Amino acid sequence: MAARPDAGTLCPSEYQASSGLVQRVEKSKPFRPLLRWAGGKTRLLSQLLDLVPVAWGRYVEPMVGSGALYFRLSPESALIGDINEDLLNFYRVVRRDHLALYRTLSRMRPSRATYYRLRASTESASFHRAIRFAYLNRLCWNGLYRVNRSGHFNVPIGDRLPRRMWWKERFEQSARVLKRATLVSGDFEKTLRHVGIGDFVYIDPPYRRGATDVLGFNRYHRATFGLDDHIRIAECIQTLSRMRVKVMVTLGASSSVLRLYPGSMNRLAITTPALISGNGHARRAVREIVARNYS
Repeated sequence: MAARPDAGTLCPSEYQASSGLVQRVEKSKPFRPLLRWAGGKTRLLSQLLDLVPVAWGRYVEPMVGSGALYFRLSPESALIGDINEDLLNFYRVVRRDHLALYRTLSRMRPSRATYYRLRASTESASFHRAIRFAYLNRLCWNGLYRVNRSGHFNVPIGDRLPRRMWWKERFEQSARVLKRATLVSGDFEKTLRHVGIGDFVYIDPPYRRGATDVLGFNRYHRATFGLDDHIRIAECIQTLSRMRVKVMVTLGASSSVLRLYPGSMNRLAITTPALISGNGHARRAVREIVARNYS
């Protein structure tokens, strides 16, 4: 677990809103992310799009995951990060050589044997790591990314193998958007250190497992995500607010988590269509809270 930051950890970057780059939401651009992702915000996009600022200078997302909001907005300038090194490596390969990645994946058929062979493998070359990551993501149970305490991916294959695995146009779209972004591997604080005046920051942390009033998942990385990490995020938001940076964060409706965040933030409850469950009939809608330091 990383140490709690001092208030001075975050500092404005050289980027300034006065650079003239102003971005606005274009609600007519459909864009599905490349990856399946447990906890992703694809089904909430219509609600989230109504809550982003009218305009901003640069989009920042330090826990990007599948990047549902990021890819939907397709910003002209972005800073995205994640603690998942395989995820960021995948995005770098898409940005650098999306056609070769697509062609290689297209030759691979959905197979239980291939899935478990790749899951047990330890690829080191960047391109082969991206192949492994994409294949496992496409076929794993419910798009869940989970690792054991040693950091090894351990999600079983899903119940059904898809008829179609990949869409070329999604690789092309994603590559175009990623070429306009700076990618940062590491804890969310590392990304937020580069936030500057005029930026819009969106944070989507994992739900906390064990909360009494919301189910959650926190084994996204070998270091679990817990209340101490929410405290760190809340402190970062306070610092960003003093810098007059616009911040939006989505949270599970857990009272123990919500009380950690600044009470001055505007809060709105929205509903997630379904929660992951081992039993499809047991899935239920879940309340999430969108908190913003702007109106």
